[in-house]
Amino acid sequence: MTLLEKYNKSSKDKATKILDGAMAKLQNMEATFATCFPHPTLSAASTEFKKLNVESGSNEPVSKAVSMTIDEISTVSQDARALEVFLNLHIPKMEDGNNFGVTVQLSMLKQLSDMQEAAGKAIDELSGYSNARAESLSKLNLPSVSSSITKLTSSSTTDGKKEEKSSESKEEKKSSSDMTGPMFDSRVGALIATDVQYYSKAQRAFQATISSYMAVLDYMDKNKEKLEKPKGSGGSHSGYQSMY
Repeated sequence: MTLLEKYNKSSKDKATKILDGAMAKLQNMEATFATCFPHPTLSAASTEFKKLNVESGSNEPVSKAVSMTIDEISTVSQDARALEVFLNLHIPKMEDGNNFGVTVQLSMLKQLSDMQEAAGKAIDELSGYSNARAESLSKLNLPSVSSSITKLTSSSTTDGKKEEKSSESKEEKKSSSDMTGPMFDSRVGALIATDVQYYSKAQRAFQATISSYMAVLDYMDKNKEKLEKPKGSGGSHSGYQSMY
């Protein structure tokens, strides 16, 4: 078996594995979505976020939703890439007439390419959450604790021998901050708005990923004969190995 034949077989095996597990994967994605985004509306999410202690420095529900969304988008993008490689390796030689099956393949490749592009943009967008929240959090001027260590050295002489002893003392200082008043409330509101914004971005990106993945699977199911045999059973050999 040549190197190209091994690569073709590997791409076929990956594509087959993806398609065999696609429905289970979609079900898992739906379950993960429900876990990450339990609130029926953004206003309901905002109300819950306001109950969190701003001094904790993080919003765990949003951080989790963003992180898990990025993971799901990444895995779907990898699946799309694997299917794209498989189809690219099995497009037959272009000939006069009877190229409709190739058009079907190229349309599928376009969908896979668009999915990967959208995935990349969504991941880039969601990756900005930590910085955006840190910026909003810094404007609250929350109390901070600083510590300093002082080293003390003492010496004594016993029987003509000088001995030195050292010790350390640690001191903590907590800065004060005005956490009341309309100015502070407005800044907290801006922080909550940042959380809601990225919660919404993650929610929409997750939904779009599920929809795109379902569309790809539906297209492949409806056009599997053309994808498998773009030239038909009597057409030119394409080297396409069935993944169904």
